[in-house]
Amino acid sequence: MLLPGLGQTPTHRGEDVQFRIVAARYDSVTQFLWFTASGTSGDARFTVSSKVKCLKDPSTPERLHMAVLLALHDIFRRPSASGHRWT
Repeated sequence: MLLPGLGQTPTHRGEDVQFRIVAARYDSVTQFLWFTASGTSGDARFTVSSKVKCLKDPSTPERLHMAVLLALHDIFRRPSASGHRWT
């Protein structure tokens, strides 16, 4: 299921992180949301593709944006492959 209003999803600006949801797809049977987001953090550019389990159907662009925001927050809190935190 492609989510409505995907092209109109606002960007998020954190302290130094800005991202835009490029693509998203939700499977109501498995309750997984697959997404791709791209953006910048300081001088670094990133593209993240991931999936998250949703307890509720993210049927509105706002819910979709919040689910992706929480997933990105969790991803950037993890240490990088080198063991150092993202800056």
